[in-house]
Amino acid sequence: MPVDKLIPSVERRLSGWVGVKERLGRSGSGTPGPTITLSRQFGCEAYDLAEQLRTLIEARRGQQWTVFDKALLERVSRETHLSERLLSNLGDESQLFDTLAPLVPGWRTHDEAYEVLARYIVRIASEGHAVLVGQGGAVLTQHLPNCVHFRLEAPVEHRVQSIMKRLDISRGEAEALVTEHQDRRDRFIERFLHCSMSDTRYYHAVFNTAKSPIESIVRSILELVPSAP
Repeated sequence: MPVDKLIPSVERRLSGWVGVKERLGRSGSGTPGPTITLSRQFGCEAYDLAEQLRTLIEARRGQQWTVFDKALLERVSRETHLSERLLSNLGDESQLFDTLAPLVPGWRTHDEAYEVLARYIVRIASEGHAVLVGQGGAVLTQHLPNCVHFRLEAPVEHRVQSIMKRLDISRGEAEALVTEHQDRRDRFIERFLHCSMSDTRYYHAVFNTAKSPIESIVRSILELVPSAP
């Protein structure tokens, strides 16, 4: 099923991130900007919201931001030249990552792929000017003072209707996708982070996308994001 249609272009976002890193490198600022994490139930249009949020922040604050999801994080983590070029000078990686031990119950995964991904999430979040979508980002970055955390939820019927419309598929196909992907995400987080992303203690706010339009949620989130260089 072509769920990748729901995700903005990796190439476009990667190009934007190169620009951000080059600008920050020239500025020499040691003050981290804010980072936003977005947790979501499958079908809550998190990618659309993240892109709108990035656009509004850039317009209002004159800053460049990048939206990171699993596809972009994995692309960077598996290409050595990108890692060396773009993830250098992000502070003490080991110190940042080691702080996860007391914060995440049972932390110390044996899955090397996710551990690498988690390291990138923490390092990118510590720098700021990023919107991190999914991958347990809200839990992994709880200890970083520059991060603000939000979750998107909605009734199953709303999410099914959203998937039907965006992918132009039948109700049965959409229901299967919602169930399959949500179950997979829940198992993933339970396995590696030993928690539930539905736990509201992790978030500054939780939004019901069936009750509020994406544009309103974007504006509400922006009001809760602190100003920074």
